[in-house]
Amino acid sequence: MSAQPVPQGGGGKGRLRALAGRALPLLMAVEVGLLSAAGAPSGGAPPIQAGVSVARLSRQVEPSVVDTITFADPAGTQILGTGIILSASGLVLTAYHVIRGDIFVGVRVGGTGVVHPADVLVTDPDADLALLQIQGAPPLKPAELARTSAAIGDPVIAIGNAMGLGRVPKAVAGRLVALHRSIQYGVGSGTVDLDGIIEAAAPIFAGDSGGALVDATGQVIGLIAAGSNDAPCAPAAVCPLRLAYAIPIRTALAQIGYTAL
Repeated sequence: MSAQPVPQGGGGKGRLRALAGRALPLLMAVEVGLLSAAGAPSGGAPPIQAGVSVARLSRQVEPSVVDTITFADPAGTQILGTGIILSASGLVLTAYHVIRGDIFVGVRVGGTGVVHPADVLVTDPDADLALLQIQGAPPLKPAELARTSAAIGDPVIAIGNAMGLGRVPKAVAGRLVALHRSIQYGVGSGTVDLDGIIEAAAPIFAGDSGGALVDATGQVIGLIAAGSNDAPCAPAAVCPLRLAYAIPIRTALAQIGYTAL
C-alpha cells in the first residue's frame, strides 16, 4: 500500500515476531495517569562501545527526537512512542502503530513536559510509517539524516522514549549486525511485512518505537520499528530487547513521499 493522507483504524497493541528471531512490540500502552518508573531503565550511563561516545551523540541528537503520546480506544489508554523531527516547522516521522486508532495525538519536545497537539498528515500502515505536523511548537532542530550506507559492524546508538517515561530520550550503544533483514509482525488484526531492515545489537525498551538509530557521526540511519530478545527474562520483569530492527531512513522517507531531503 502506498502512503495515504489521514489515518484510519482502531487502537490496540500488536504482537510482533521477526523472521530473524523472536520480536516484541515496541509501543508502550498504559492507563492514563498510571505510568511509573518501576522497573524502567536506570539513570546510569549506558554501555559504551568502541568508537561511540554515547554522551556526545545523545547531546547532539536529543533535540531532534520527540515523544509521541496518543490517546486511543479503549478510553483512558495512552500509547507512548517516539518520533524524529524532519523540519524546523515541526514535521515528525514516526511509526504508524504508535498513532493508530487515535483520539488525540500529541508530541512532547525535549522532555519539557509540554505536549503540543499534532496533525496526522500521512499514514502508510503496510510500511508502519506516519508523518505528523506539530501545532504551535517553537522552531525545532531537524535530525541530520545519513546520506551514505551503513555497514555491518558499525557502532550505533538507539535513542527514544524508553518505557514512555517522558524525560530526555534514553540512548543506548550498540553495533549493526545485519542489513536487508525481513521481519513480520502483527498490529491489531493486520500484519506488517518489511524488507531491507537494519538489525542492530542494542538493548532497547518498549516506547522506543519510532525512535532513531544513529551512526557514530550523529546522523540518523533508521527509524526503530521493532525489537527482539531471545535471552531468558524473569516473569513480570521489564527486560530490554537486545536486538533493534530499523527501517532505513531514506527508504522510510521515500515510502511516505517526503522529498525535502
